Amino acid sequence: MTITADTPTAAGTPRTAPAAELGFTTDRATLADALTTVGLAVSKHPVVPVLGGALLQARDGHLTISATDYETTVTVRLPGTVQTAGALLVDHGEITKLIGALVKGTRKRDADALPVTVRATDDGTPVVDLGGYTMPVTGYPTEDYPAIPDAAPTLAQVDRETFTRDMARVMVAVGKDDTLPMVTGVNLEIAPSTVTLAATDRYRLAVASLPAVSVARAVRTTSALVPGQLVAPMVKRFTDDRVRVGLDHVTSPSVVSFTCGDVTMSVRTLCAEFPRYRQLIPDAAAGTVQTDRAALLATARRAAAVLDAKRQASGQVAVTITGESVSVAPVLDDHADAVTAPEQPALVDGVTDTETFRFNPAHLADALNSFTGDTVTLHTQASVNRPVLLTDAADALTDGGAFRHLIMPVRAPQN
Repeated sequence: MTITADTPTAAGTPRTAPAAELGFTTDRATLADALTTVGLAVSKHPVVPVLGGALLQARDGHLTISATDYETTVTVRLPGTVQTAGALLVDHGEITKLIGALVKGTRKRDADALPVTVRATDDGTPVVDLGGYTMPVTGYPTEDYPAIPDAAPTLAQVDRETFTRDMARVMVAVGKDDTLPMVTGVNLEIAPSTVTLAATDRYRLAVASLPAVSVARAVRTTSALVPGQLVAPMVKRFTDDRVRVGLDHVTSPSVVSFTCGDVTMSVRTLCAEFPRYRQLIPDAAAGTVQTDRAALLATARRAAAVLDAKRQASGQVAVTITGESVSVAPVLDDHADAVTAPEQPALVDGVTDTETFRFNPAHLADALNSFTGDTVTLHTQASVNRPVLLTDAADALTDGGAFRHLIMPVRAPQN
């Protein structure tokens, strides 16, 4: 597959596409939802007007709505809506706002059910028919728009609910430092019968492995680094039962595609090497602490709220483990002796002396919140300065499919 990257003509003044002759009808809710989905690939500040457009293509009785900013392409297919085959390139922001403005004041349920028609007039002008109104829409020549690439070849299929859940779980560890591309992405690894997602911002690491059905013959383990902030919102738009994952290494950079039902997203991968994270995940622990997850999360959030009340924006929380309990308290170095926190019952193994770990409060809360079980297990190492691994179950170190979240403690100042 080849993605064309020809620069569109810099047409400063919008003009209509000749002889488009497109016409389709659907309900307003369906069109609005499709426009919202492809909007994830529309340039927020397009350098040329056409990159702010949405491409409408009708053929074989079906409509596809597409948008691309060269890095990301999103296509939504609407079956059985076409009256006249053809193509139109319309201003995405304008048509999205227009189908909302034309039903302003109408009850949402009634507005969503209204039929809406988008068509080209005899002179090629795009118009919208909705609620008794006919309104023109700014159009651009379709030939000025970048070519819409095909989806990358499918290598595996995964359950949509599991994929959506696990993508959200690893996204909490994605970094925001654009000067380090390797920490702003989600590492996608496709292996026979498994898809693994991983992300790190250098202070924490989240890894999720989910079962997959290999589609291509003799699938070899392959990986790509996809932009987390682009993929995460798109995953939430998926509604079908299965997600098809495709990867094309022929292009440079590589392209990863996700297809779920009538929605396809293709995104260029990041040109960076993801850290070799597996060597960071311990296969044994010096100590384990299993406790109620919701209760521990609540105490972690209270400790963070205290730091906020004390105006300590860069403060830390202390997780203290004894032989049979765990507690979370704000770290107030100037008044350390005056701080106490309630102890929470825990099943503790391998910890004989009291151990105290310091964490970034947001990192700790994010880690605990990424789990879904009633309990959570903390796997500690021989030093309070070594990373702590969180899992659902105490025996998850030997379960390659278990979700794992590694969090780096903050070193306490030396007295």
